Amino acid sequence: MTYRLTDLPAGETAGHRDELLALSAQAFCGAPWHEPPLGAVRTVDRLLDSAARRDDFTAVVATDADGALLGFAAGWTDTVLTGGETAFELAELVVAPGHQGRGIGRGLHDALLGAGTPGPALLMTLDVPELTDRYARWGWAVVDRRRPGKEEREYVVMRRER
Repeated sequence: MTYRLTDLPAGETAGHRDELLALSAQAFCGAPWHEPPLGAVRTVDRLLDSAARRDDFTAVVATDADGALLGFAAGWTDTVLTGGETAFELAELVVAPGHQGRGIGRGLHDALLGAGTPGPALLMTLDVPELTDRYARWGWAVVDRRRPGKEEREYVVMRRER
């Protein structure tokens, strides 16, 4: 399957809210996330809020030949996950369930990380082998484990040099 990767400027992100919501709801309702639809709304609203107010917001979308959204990745510079060190945070990486396993996620990942300045990159994801093993294959290493807020599930913080 062929797909196209395109930068999504912050100013255009809000115009794709419905598509991003639908994609996030599909991707996060299944394993390993099992998020209710409200989880997708929180994910997309966080993304849109960040896009609206951050100069360093970066996003990439994957579309098929007809322009349908297959996936997206977004991030920004942050110091929260590091405790003070400036690093690029891979904040979201989402691929439609019917298109997973075809290299789209890796393509989004590489395009997003290649867009910024060199230096460390961080992400936080569920501490499950399905996710941590994938990111490890892509050059990430676990540096911390956390249970944010009132979460019942454990998450890992992973780091990668860009």
